[in-house]
Amino acid sequence: MEPVTVWWAELGAARPALFGLVGLLDPVERARRERYLRDADRDRFTLGVAMTRLAVAGRLGVEPEHVPLTRACRDCGEPHGPPVVDGGPHLSVSHSGDRVAVAVSPHGPLGVDVEEDSGRIGDDIARQLLAGDEPPGGRAGLLTYWTRKEALLKATGDGLRVPLRDVRVSAPDEPPRLRLWDGRPGLAERIMMRTLDPGPGYAACLALLDHPEGVRVRERPVAELLRPRADLT
Repeated sequence: MEPVTVWWAELGAARPALFGLVGLLDPVERARRERYLRDADRDRFTLGVAMTRLAVAGRLGVEPEHVPLTRACRDCGEPHGPPVVDGGPHLSVSHSGDRVAVAVSPHGPLGVDVEEDSGRIGDDIARQLLAGDEPPGGRAGLLTYWTRKEALLKATGDGLRVPLRDVRVSAPDEPPRLRLWDGRPGLAERIMMRTLDPGPGYAACLALLDHPEGVRVRERPVAELLRPRADLT
């Protein structure tokens, strides 16, 4: 069975390649890139798009520039939604701090989320994040809850339209799983979750919707995607 792959990049290490990778972006993506005011945000977006195109190109047998990505928002149709390839594979992208993650699956919808432990998670976040029966577990616990719930909302395609408190997940010291989603009976049986390893100072989670039992998840470094394009560095 083909695995699900999560590609990881550290922004600082990948920056020397970014100038060349900008060429992989289509006109819509370049315009979106230019709207970011901060260099770091622009770089994270660039790397996420380039990684997505490189990861999908080999599967489809096309050049990265010709990967048929669409980004139409489900609500308004404008091109600022998550990346989609009609006919698959399924994609999810997340970035925070110095980390960029791109998850690719041939089996079904998925969501990946990574968050930096910036020390800014406090009571205000907890009130928006936790259901009444979810014990906080300190700052690290809140970060774990956050990544688990964000990954789930990405996998189902709901995004931030659903309050995070409506989604109940396992406690931070337990393996990740969906316990209950208000108004959606039976969804927990269709979801598998995996804790990912983004490195020190970060938390990350992957949620898989309607995937075959026992599917393997592999985490790979971006260097394996960039190696054939070493001339860009």
